[in-house]
Amino acid sequence: MPFRLTKTFQGLITVILLLPLLSRAGTVRVSFLDDNTVLRNTLEILKSSGCTQEASVGFRRAVERYHADSFDFDFSKFPPCRDGFYSFESASRLAAALPRQLCEIQHAYELNCFDTAIGLAADRLRTAVQPDEIFGPILVSHTTTNGAFMILPAATARDAFALAYPAWYRELTEGVFPKSRSDARVALTAALFRCYVLPLATTEQRLREDLFETLRVSWRRHGIQFPRKFEVVLCHEVHFPERRFATSHAGLLFPREKGYTYIEKAGGRGPFVRLDIEGRADLLTWLAEMFRSDKFGYTHHVATFNDTRIEMLQSAK
Repeated sequence: MPFRLTKTFQGLITVILLLPLLSRAGTVRVSFLDDNTVLRNTLEILKSSGCTQEASVGFRRAVERYHADSFDFDFSKFPPCRDGFYSFESASRLAAALPRQLCEIQHAYELNCFDTAIGLAADRLRTAVQPDEIFGPILVSHTTTNGAFMILPAATARDAFALAYPAWYRELTEGVFPKSRSDARVALTAALFRCYVLPLATTEQRLREDLFETLRVSWRRHGIQFPRKFEVVLCHEVHFPERRFATSHAGLLFPREKGYTYIEKAGGRGPFVRLDIEGRADLLTWLAEMFRSDKFGYTHHVATFNDTRIEMLQSAK
C-alpha cells in the first residue's frame, strides 16, 4: 500500500519548511548612527533618494555633534552589535528590548525630530506660506517656563514658531539650517508641528477619515508639497473627548529595493535612529512604542505618510 500523507501531516511539513523564511520575514535592524560605516551608507541612501548635498552634510554634522557625548542607554537586552546594527526578529522584539522610551534618554538637548525631518527633506518638502504672512489662527502646543501645557493661537508662522520653540532652543539650533532655508524652516514648523480641532460630529468609527481630511485641508491651505521619492511620516495624538489632536513626531521613510529605511530623531535628548525594515507594519509597531505612556490623556494615536496614507497605531500601554 503506498504511503499517503494526511492533510494535517502535510500542513505540518509545510510549516517546518517555511520556518526559516518566516523567521527572516520580519527582521528589523536598528542603528543609532554611531558607526561611521553605517553613517556613510545612510548618507548614500539619502543622496540616492533626492536629498541635497547640503542637507546631507548638515545631517552628518548633527549626528556627529550628538555622539560627541555618550548617551545613557542600557543595551543589556540587545543582541551583539554587528557592522553597526542590532538585529531583531521583529519590531515588537526590538520595542520590548528598550529599557525606556528613547526620547527619555539622559543627554544634552539637541536637534528635535521636526527639525531633523525638515532639514533632511530640504526643498523636497515645501510650503507656500511666508513666515510673516497673516495666516492664522494656527493652534500651537506651548509649554510655559513652569511646565504648564497649553494650546495657543498664532496669527503668523513666525509667531507659531516662537510659541512652539523656546528662545534657548531657537538659539541652540540657529546655525543648523543654512540662511537660505531659515524662512522655510519657520513656515514648515508652523504647518506641521501644530494642533487641530475635529468636527464635533466626529465619531470613533469616522475618526480616521475625519482626521485625515482635517490634515489635508490644512496642508492645502499651507500649500504643502511632499517629497516624491520618500515619505514624511507624521505621528498624531488624539484627545477624542475634546475632538482635538496634535502632530507630535516626524520622521522620513525611504524605499529600498527590498523594504524600507526609516530615519528619525527621538525627541531632543534621544538619539538619531535608523531602522531597516521589510514592511510598513514593522514601522507602525515601532511608532506605537513612543506612546506606551501618555501623561496628557490622549486616547488614539495615528500615523500619516505624506498626504496619501493614514494608519492607526496600537500603543502597548
